[in-house]
Amino acid sequence: MKYRNIVLLPILVLTAVSCRDYLDTYPVDKIASTNMWTSPDLAAKGINGLYETFHNTKLDKYTQLRWESMDGLNKYGIEALGFCTDYYSNTYPVTLLSYQAKYANYLQVWYEWQFCYQIVHSCNDAIANLGKAGLTDDVYENYLCQARFLRAWAYSRLNKLFQGVPLYTEPVTNENCTKTQSSTERIWDQVIEDLTYCIDNPYFPDNTIATTPGRPSKGAAYALRGMAYMWMARGNFVENGEAALPAGPVEPEFPEYFRNAADDFSKVSACGYSLWTGEYKDIFRPENEHSPEILFSVQYDAQEGYCDHIQMAMGARDTYNSWTEVKPAADFVDYYQNSDGTPFSWSEWAKSQGIDGWDGLTAKERAVFFARNGLNSNKALSSQKTQLINICGQAVFDEYYKDEGNEARIRTAYDNRDPRLKQTVVTPYEPVDCYSPTLNGGENMIGKQLRWPLYQQGTDGGDFWLDKRTSAYYCYRKFVMFLKEDGLIDSRRCFTDFPLIRYTDVQLQWAEALIELDDFGGAVSLINDIRSRAHMGPVSAGTKEEMRDAVRYERRVEFAAEALNYFDEVRWGTWKETKFQGNDVHGGQSWWGDNTVEYSWYWDDCLYPWPAPYTESVMNTNLVRRPGWVY
Repeated sequence: MKYRNIVLLPILVLTAVSCRDYLDTYPVDKIASTNMWTSPDLAAKGINGLYETFHNTKLDKYTQLRWESMDGLNKYGIEALGFCTDYYSNTYPVTLLSYQAKYANYLQVWYEWQFCYQIVHSCNDAIANLGKAGLTDDVYENYLCQARFLRAWAYSRLNKLFQGVPLYTEPVTNENCTKTQSSTERIWDQVIEDLTYCIDNPYFPDNTIATTPGRPSKGAAYALRGMAYMWMARGNFVENGEAALPAGPVEPEFPEYFRNAADDFSKVSACGYSLWTGEYKDIFRPENEHSPEILFSVQYDAQEGYCDHIQMAMGARDTYNSWTEVKPAADFVDYYQNSDGTPFSWSEWAKSQGIDGWDGLTAKERAVFFARNGLNSNKALSSQKTQLINICGQAVFDEYYKDEGNEARIRTAYDNRDPRLKQTVVTPYEPVDCYSPTLNGGENMIGKQLRWPLYQQGTDGGDFWLDKRTSAYYCYRKFVMFLKEDGLIDSRRCFTDFPLIRYTDVQLQWAEALIELDDFGGAVSLINDIRSRAHMGPVSAGTKEEMRDAVRYERRVEFAAEALNYFDEVRWGTWKETKFQGNDVHGGQSWWGDNTVEYSWYWDDCLYPWPAPYTESVMNTNLVRRPGWVY
């Protein structure tokens, strides 16, 4: 088991009083808040305890998005809202999208509110009481900065989701949680105030790479403050209490904040952080999680209580027997550029393969091009042939299917693309070595391929099996362990840290700020650093819209599965354009782009910002209810 600087001790602090009744019970293995800050040793445990909220402890049965098992950082639920990912869960889809009516008691809405406020109130307790612990000045100030950074992080997340929330900066009892929402601007001001305290504090380290990796630092505070300014530049998404998310891209309302953001981002490298210089895919390997690329992360260990279950959510049956609930969206896979930097187009691909009539076929009819070889010649595949014909039709099958060359033909659509595609996604008919403890005698399976329709499982050269097999879905490579030697105990005992802020995020938002300041040359240089790492050719300065598209492309492909894209799309005003492809109804897709496989997503103009949760508005009648949401 790898050593952790921030792994919590067996007996820890109860997070401080909160505006939720469920926090009024004190577990017997926790130390009550009234006793926590009475000695240096207990204060150290108390500061460690501030990070406990980020951990997922209910890993025995499910991944997230279920009432009975949801705790810790909600990375899957937020990722599911973004353009990159299609969240597939048999009985618990992302109800925020999959119900036509938008209810203020949705699990995600309630959970994000209580998760962030649990952090806020814990930090308020620490900030108010650390002075009682008899700490030296350097330790006291360092602890204070950690608490203020975490409070700023939580309020930043709340403000991104809810656009104005109640502001509490001191300990408060449940009975006194009666404030109404402060304005979006007031919450950002508090975030800036906390982060400025951290930046100006001589006892807060520039970085924590070699000492306490994953813990916040001055460099992380510069980064988070710059990101707050990026949101402030876009203005307020609420007008007179009503959601005001425009139908198209958002023009900055207060462009002067881009200068503040750029200034902050420019200082992060001086604190010791930098871009990862190896291959993109290796950033996310456990051996590299403490590199200068990572400014702030959730620290995981294989030990129960401190592990993650990202493998269970994102992997396949053929990768440690996982569930494939968080999978790449077909729209996103199609978005990856060609290797020469031009947009990928299925129509252009069809022309290159001499396929006539592609544009005249329906999405379902195009399934014929994605099917495996041998459906005519191999009698063992008769049911798979029937499955395909039932989708594309007999006439289309007869005209376009190639019994010996179908796989090679479709594979060319994924070759010669941005290398990050195959480093992020398992693409069809690409050989994959993988491991599942129940298959192939407990040894690695060599050269399996993601084929459709499925036939042979569990052997070298066989089909790569996902858990969800009702249609042809993609699978993530990123964050997923594939081989026996990767050393997972099981898919619920993942030990790779999850990045919350990494330097690539800083550099691309820096480029975005420079674009808005009309410094295209500076932005191009920052963007091309990242494209060079990915083995993609450089971009050149163009119009402002072209530059915006360039930096948005990089952010989308760089941060897939990192629970960031949703916030980007909302901030840019492009969420409907990407996630819903501009439609009022969209949904899960197969490789060939048939819409709403299994379930649909329903757009509503009220979808953003989120409302105060229904249960909170009942307990605190001063909370303003947001029009358009059902209470």
